[in-house]
Amino acid sequence: MRHGGRKTAKPFLATALFIAAAAYAQEFKIRAKVDLVVVPVTVKGAGGTLVTSLRKEDFVVLENGRQQTVTNFTTDPVPLSAAVVVDTGLPTESLSKVQQTFPALAGAFSQFDEVALYRYDKFVAKVLDFSTDAERVKTSMNTLREVKPRTVNDSNLPRGPFSTPGPVINGAPVVPPGQVGVVITSAPKITNVLNDAIFEAASDLAKRERNRRKIVLVISDGQNNGNDHSFDETTKSLLQTGVQVYAVGLDQPFPYNKTSVLDDYAKTTGGDAYFVNSIQSIERSYASATEEARNQYVLGYVSNNEVLGPGPVFRGIQVRIAGNNLKTLHRKGYYQYP
Repeated sequence: MRHGGRKTAKPFLATALFIAAAAYAQEFKIRAKVDLVVVPVTVKGAGGTLVTSLRKEDFVVLENGRQQTVTNFTTDPVPLSAAVVVDTGLPTESLSKVQQTFPALAGAFSQFDEVALYRYDKFVAKVLDFSTDAERVKTSMNTLREVKPRTVNDSNLPRGPFSTPGPVINGAPVVPPGQVGVVITSAPKITNVLNDAIFEAASDLAKRERNRRKIVLVISDGQNNGNDHSFDETTKSLLQTGVQVYAVGLDQPFPYNKTSVLDDYAKTTGGDAYFVNSIQSIERSYASATEEARNQYVLGYVSNNEVLGPGPVFRGIQVRIAGNNLKTLHRKGYYQYP
């Protein structure tokens, strides 16, 4: 009898193992498909004032045009992991203004935030790794007050999105009438690796704790060339890691600020851009950026779209406020994996 019992034990054990394996596989499959999409959202009313009294029912979320069901909703403030990126290749006057605002920049962060500091011009350099020590942050920022402008005469060099003096056709300068034979050459460009600086900051932010809101606070005039990383490559990295860009754009008059790469970075990632000129307005923009980043609505939903091929697939996101014309700032999409 005992021998017969032993003979039936093996098939029973094999069946039990198969059922357990099937159950595990089914559980793994379900878990793999249920990915919560998290969307931090800033809402602004008239005059750019923050709107902080909305409920979950006030939000309409669309993904690739299909309405999604918001299952998670919170308005709790969260600490920041902030990578501060300073363009030290600025023209003399702009750099001087920024250097005078470092006390206000350090003061824009709370005791719960962690801050890293980077500088860039032709190259990217990390000045300070992430720290919650306010004195270390201040000391590191003060070292940038000693940075001198480049020795090249940049006062006459074009800056910002339109860097070719005079009209052009198919990229070639147009010779004005009556100046036949005169060769018009554009001024040399200054290498400023904005893309590379943001890419490095985003890569470091990806390693920080998940319970923090991750932002890049970049202070620049938008000059951007000589990079190893393209804008598209950098924004893909930002979207995949959930990093938002807040940009303080210097000395860019309207309408050039609307064509700035700084504005593009902010709109794509759900951050914000402030185009300022005076020392006072620069300082106010620091406080506005950290306040916005720290106090956002966070919406979560499980996508009702599926990846049919090998993926990943980019999914566009739209967030609206039902029955209102309020402005929403949020990342423009994410990459969905099978």
